[in-house]
Amino acid sequence: MRAGPVLALAATLGLAASLAGAAPRGAAPATSNAPGLFAGYSYAEAGDASLHGLGLSGSYPLGVTLSLVLDLSGHDGSFAGADFGQLGLMAGARWTPSSGRFRPFAEGLLGGVRTSVSVDGGDVRVSDADTDWGLALGGGLDYGLNERWALRALFHLRFLHGEGAWDTDPRLAVGAVFRLGR
Repeated sequence: MRAGPVLALAATLGLAASLAGAAPRGAAPATSNAPGLFAGYSYAEAGDASLHGLGLSGSYPLGVTLSLVLDLSGHDGSFAGADFGQLGLMAGARWTPSSGRFRPFAEGLLGGVRTSVSVDGGDVRVSDADTDWGLALGGGLDYGLNERWALRALFHLRFLHGEGAWDTDPRLAVGAVFRLGR
């Protein structure tokens, strides 16, 4: 992983600490599993290409510690004169073993990632796109600011299968969670 995403994570965690200090004293952290929406910056690597984009996800509780998760991510970038784009859609389960201000979680997702590549060659543009199926394993940490809002940092290792081979792509996302139904 390159220095850019590490610096983005450090900046987000610093912002989280600042916002936590600014949170109202009476604000209680989230204490139970509730439906939630996440949006934030997302970084992924596809081979040697560094891709930046947006991560969106929703979760619905199936019990006290288990939730159903739907994750959508979009990334783009360029490498060696080629433009890359990725759109991932995965679904699975998240296990959150504790409640309180700090809520670590682990998740496993299944789905696909659509990757498109295009190269300009003078007056000609050559493009190709593939959908690779696979799974993402990872986890993260939610830091509760109050009953509704939390900051999230998550990491996935995506195992994608396409064209007869497996590819392993890391993904990092940081952003905000809004909890519904309180």
